[in-house]
Amino acid sequence: MNIVPRQIIERFADAFAYSRSGFGADEIPAYFAAYQGDVPSSASFVYSPTKSELFIACVQALSPENQRQALYDLCDNPPTAKHPMPDLSAREKLLRDLVQADGQSPLGVELSGLSLTGVRAAWLRAASRLPSSPSAAITAARTMLESTCKTVLQERGEAPDESGDLGKLFKQTRKSLGLDPAKGVSQNVLQLANGLTQVVDGLAGLSNRAGDRHGLPSGAKVTNLSFASLAVHSAGTVALFLARIHRDLLRGPT
Repeated sequence: MNIVPRQIIERFADAFAYSRSGFGADEIPAYFAAYQGDVPSSASFVYSPTKSELFIACVQALSPENQRQALYDLCDNPPTAKHPMPDLSAREKLLRDLVQADGQSPLGVELSGLSLTGVRAAWLRAASRLPSSPSAAITAARTMLESTCKTVLQERGEAPDESGDLGKLFKQTRKSLGLDPAKGVSQNVLQLANGLTQVVDGLAGLSNRAGDRHGLPSGAKVTNLSFASLAVHSAGTVALFLARIHRDLLRGPT
């Protein structure tokens, strides 16, 4: 995973740490230290830095994954700060800039807005591995879907299936969300849910046979970027669908 481009970091700094907007100077290191402890403070400079300079330095001190997590969280749920934070429209634009800078699809934007624990990080790992290791991307795609299912079930007060069988885990999640015949869902919705089951079964089989989960010889792994991309994006589509249904149920009727 590459570092976040400096021009993107500068856009975030302008929005979250410029003049009388966003963080106070002492709040910037405290925020980023929650993601990685070794971030600079104002005392690290030989001169008195501006808030924007301190913000940029803190982001650049993080690992690539932690950079993204910290910036995504600012877009999703900015903390209370000394000055007003950017409004939702401005944060959504920054989020889109960040995702597009990584070469990700709009699906990445959708997933990045989820609060479900672990889903976003797993998506980033899967997408970032595609160019260099299709097999690792397939494994990460499976992990993303497993993480989504388990988080949904845990937030709904159920103990997730821990057998390692992705099909069983998805079936449990589908039932918990009311996406089975016993819940009286419409035929069209049922057909869609059945289609997602086929996607999950296909991903499980592909990851078992061609991912990097079981230390298979390199010749047995998928090296075709198109297949790996299909697996990653299919897993993302299913994860997004499950998370949206879950969040809608938590919110209740509007």
